[in-house]
Amino acid sequence: MTPVDHRRPHARVARRQQKAAARRDDAPPRRPRKVQRSHSAVGAAIVAAAALVAVFGFILTNGSPSAPTDDGLRLGDVPAGGAAAPAAPAAGDDASTTKADRKPPATSTAPKAVPKTSAPPVNTGAESPAFKRGQWIVQIDKYPTDAGMDADQVAKALAARLIKAGVPAKAMLVNGQYPGIANSAMEPVTNTWLVYLGPGTSSEQMLNLCSAPKTQRAYQNSACPTYEPAAAPG
Repeated sequence: MTPVDHRRPHARVARRQQKAAARRDDAPPRRPRKVQRSHSAVGAAIVAAAALVAVFGFILTNGSPSAPTDDGLRLGDVPAGGAAAPAAPAAGDDASTTKADRKPPATSTAPKAVPKTSAPPVNTGAESPAFKRGQWIVQIDKYPTDAGMDADQVAKALAARLIKAGVPAKAMLVNGQYPGIANSAMEPVTNTWLVYLGPGTSSEQMLNLCSAPKTQRAYQNSACPTYEPAAAPG
């Protein structure tokens, strides 16, 4: 039979044991350490190492990264095994394409222009009219054909201007056919375009018509010589 020591332990030792037991009872149970942090660190290291290997491999294969291309991308920005983003179309091409595709607006049919009809030429009388005795004319002006100008055009233009002003003027070519239209030497006038008024029944009538304010406003002529074309002067 084994002898048992029934002696009491020392009081100080007993108190230490009691305190240690109490601390063990009060302390919360320890939780196992998480291993996620170590797993994440290991994964990040693996990814970083793979990226470095890919970059070094690309540099060794294609050389150093070049300047940005026309599409605005760097070669190093293209991921390995991936496709580059499509280049955006230029603004000018897009604008021209849009304008080309755009249909012109519908326009209403423009009214057709009506051609302007020119006014008919003014009738300035016959070039060589016939006169009877007793018919008188008054001269407004005369234009010789040998004076270096288009006498017929000038005479007809003056007659047309007088007609538009309300004065019944005419133009005729005097070339010796009228004995009553003579020069200072009493010879028939030739090669001359004559602008005149008439015929009238008397010299006084023609003189008054030439001196009228309406005629003078249209063409001022203070002489107003009168003639009887069909009668020779005498």
